[in-house]
Amino acid sequence: MNTRQIDYITEDFYESLSFMDGELPDLDAVRELFYEDGLLINMSFGKPITYSTESFIRALQDQISDGQLTQFMQRELYAKTDIFGRVAQRTSVYEYSFAYHETENAPKGVNYIQFVQVDDLWRITSTIWSDEGTNFRVPKELTNG
Repeated sequence: MNTRQIDYITEDFYESLSFMDGELPDLDAVRELFYEDGLLINMSFGKPITYSTESFIRALQDQISDGQLTQFMQRELYAKTDIFGRVAQRTSVYEYSFAYHETENAPKGVNYIQFVQVDDLWRITSTIWSDEGTNFRVPKELTNG
């Protein structure tokens, strides 16, 4: 089972959302990584926050325009990918920071990303994530520790 293309797509996804002060995220890349309109669900709060690819991009653009979001860094720390035929599921542990250069003790979370292979290319169909909370932490088995 070769997960190399999925590894690259996941890395591209995190990199496309990351940007330094005075720059913008590569939101066109986000569009290209998703199959059709995609589905993104944030479970970090009390209720699910659900987006299509386009509504997610608009929400980010609004936060940047309003000055609520001036920089952001997100990167994968650990991953496990399962592939069956032309579908795949990736468990991706990430860390993030709103101060691009500060990564020591950065908050973490888990992202479950689903993929389909269309015309020999893998694309994201959906992603659902949750940041760590007061009552729950990323399990040790998902951090290689």
